[in-house]
Amino acid sequence: MERYGGSRHMKEREVISIHYNEIALKGKLRSKFESLLIKNIEYSTGIRPDRLQTRLLLESGGEGVKRLLLLTPGVSWISDGKIIPRDFDLLHDNLREIISKEGSDISLDVKRIDKSFQLTSLDVKLRLAKEFGLALHSGRKKLRIEIMKDSFIINHSVEHGVGGLPVGSAGKVISLFSGGIDSSVAPFEMMKRGCSVDLLHVYAAKDGEKAIDSKVGRIAQRISDVYPIKLYFVPFYIFSMKILSINPRYELVMFKRFLLKLAENLSEAQGYKGIATGDSISQVASQTLDNINAISYGFSIPIFRPLLSNNKDEIINKAKFYGTYEDAITRYKDCCSIVSKNPATSVKQEKVKELEEIIGLDEIVDKTMDMMSVRMFEKKTR
Repeated sequence: MERYGGSRHMKEREVISIHYNEIALKGKLRSKFESLLIKNIEYSTGIRPDRLQTRLLLESGGEGVKRLLLLTPGVSWISDGKIIPRDFDLLHDNLREIISKEGSDISLDVKRIDKSFQLTSLDVKLRLAKEFGLALHSGRKKLRIEIMKDSFIINHSVEHGVGGLPVGSAGKVISLFSGGIDSSVAPFEMMKRGCSVDLLHVYAAKDGEKAIDSKVGRIAQRISDVYPIKLYFVPFYIFSMKILSINPRYELVMFKRFLLKLAENLSEAQGYKGIATGDSISQVASQTLDNINAISYGFSIPIFRPLLSNNKDEIINKAKFYGTYEDAITRYKDCCSIVSKNPATSVKQEKVKELEEIIGLDEIVDKTMDMMSVRMFEKKTR
């Protein structure tokens, strides 16, 4: 019997094993990022993960908990895990059970966390692969053995999460939010780069509260399952009255300019470090390179477009993964659809400057900001 430092009297435990990649590269800041990730996992799942050396583990949780873990930025992948004493006979018994359930189409990986263990990761991998007829790289399912100080962790049934960095590690941004597919994905994409994200919505309805009670509020609530957010909402009608004085072909570009001006003012007041949008190059008329350039000039704050190079089907797949797709395609009186009749596709900066003066855009923004409301969204207790 081979134990290599373990004790057979150790209690075996079934766990959800949580793994991260990018956080491990943060050097001296790694512990700070790990602590943020632990805090965010506890918020999203309601369960505080345990540490076992450099690993994070949840002692319990069903499919709902797993789903929330996969959506938590910083979590690269999760697996069903089992902690057993560091005993090869017990390891063999458990591997036989897993292989009997999942088949032998498994790619084996071994990670030696405890460097004092006398066999290398490769030694153990080759030995187990030979004994069980497992592939080293080409198997469809992943099986990973981690060698800890007094135990083995067996990871199987791997599911991939969003990865990236924990929310709160990179500052806060404000994201333009219409309630459509793209604008529901962009906040998640910024969150996985460590940004905390709040939303800015312009509503066409007479009553802003009714707008928030629609799909807009449902998507905001979905996002807040991962991290608490604020939803700022302002009326469309002041802009809509003033825009009647210009050629309708320029309405969409000026509306986008109006949104960014609102976001810039809000950022200056609330300390946001950037503005995020759901733009994707040439997907719609306002997103041609000429129009993006005209819409974006002269701002004092960075404008981030995390979906810029994504195809529409890629964005849709992300919306389905994040769980916003079904709400996003629900019918809603979106302001973009109101002003997008036969829009110009190649507007120059000079034209935008001229139109701003004609309609008095700065005054419109100021009056609209005075009518701003805000609602806080946090995870609902289950």
